[in-house]
Amino acid sequence: MRSIFPILFLLLFISCKSRSSEDAYQGKLDEVIVGEMNFERDTESGYLSFQEPVTHEGKELIYTKWNEIISFFDPKTGRKIRTFRIPKEGPQGIKGGAEIAKVFDNGLIAVTNSIGMTNYYQNEKLVYSFKRDIESYEPKGYLYFPDNRNALHQISENQFEITFNPYNFMGFREGKDGLDLDFVSWVGSYDQEGNLLCKSNFKAPYDESFKNSSLGGKLLRLVDQEKSWLMFPYSDSLYQIKNCEIINRLKLDSKTLIQYFPEKIEGNSRSARWIRPENGALNTHLLYDINSNNYVRMIHLKEKRSQPEVTDERKRLLMDEVTYLLLVYDPDWKLKAEFEITYPSGTRFENLFSTSQGLFINKPEQKSEDEYEFYKIDLSQFRN
Repeated sequence: MRSIFPILFLLLFISCKSRSSEDAYQGKLDEVIVGEMNFERDTESGYLSFQEPVTHEGKELIYTKWNEIISFFDPKTGRKIRTFRIPKEGPQGIKGGAEIAKVFDNGLIAVTNSIGMTNYYQNEKLVYSFKRDIESYEPKGYLYFPDNRNALHQISENQFEITFNPYNFMGFREGKDGLDLDFVSWVGSYDQEGNLLCKSNFKAPYDESFKNSSLGGKLLRLVDQEKSWLMFPYSDSLYQIKNCEIINRLKLDSKTLIQYFPEKIEGNSRSARWIRPENGALNTHLLYDINSNNYVRMIHLKEKRSQPEVTDERKRLLMDEVTYLLLVYDPDWKLKAEFEITYPSGTRFENLFSTSQGLFINKPEQKSEDEYEFYKIDLSQFRN
């Protein structure tokens, strides 16, 4: 979607909404909140950013990674079960540090970093170690990751996908564009021994206004029943990937008008900051809701900025009121419902995940430092 729509195109776009969009339910997230859930928080676990659930020894677990520590939790009780500290040094360690870590159903933990070092741990013991060939993926060298949730996935028993973000954080100092719009190696696939199987060859759906977007390369990923999905932060297009190629492209509907505008850079080559427009949307989460058999998409919809004269990002933290949109799609990606939730100044949205116990989103207000408090969301009424 373009950053600025011509009037004629916008009117046509609105008039051509599909019936699934017209029939979809629209409301506030409060309407589907049915309970609460608290998770144990301690200093060892640090910042909690829960990933999708995994099955280990017949039990469902959820986990979070902070620095070199992976913490496992019981989704029924919210209690922490155990931790695994990724070794930094020695024969079990990963050279260059652990940037990305992913836990899979069979108890396998994959750890990798931007210099290509990759370790696999089974039952907390190193079982594979190799170095990815960076040049085989992208010779320009600017290869970072979206985040733990979106960087690494298992497609089958011996096929993995890794997702890259080509954004060059030093581009503005070098007089170059931060986001290379000619980049095509978004996704690479390799086997359990690190052999490259394929790499993608498609460009981002952006125009020149996004060439310095610091967020435009943070792709959203979802792998469900060996189907691999990909979505750009500033686009309504959803891509299905197989063997690094696009085999299907869908436009996800919404009842609310979604507009994407890139961040603007203020400053010079020595000091700069990126400012998002208050009315600009950004895709943040894409996941499968286990209980309702639906897909869920989360969008940063808009924000209300207070005290714009404060420019220090550290001081600005939590100052703005931010509104999000949670959209519910059926297994064929037809819109079923959308719900709005606002995080007032002094709070922030951080976490959205699904387990067999429900769909959970962090509360705006956190009353205890010892527990991380969530709302439980029930979308079963939208089950086919």
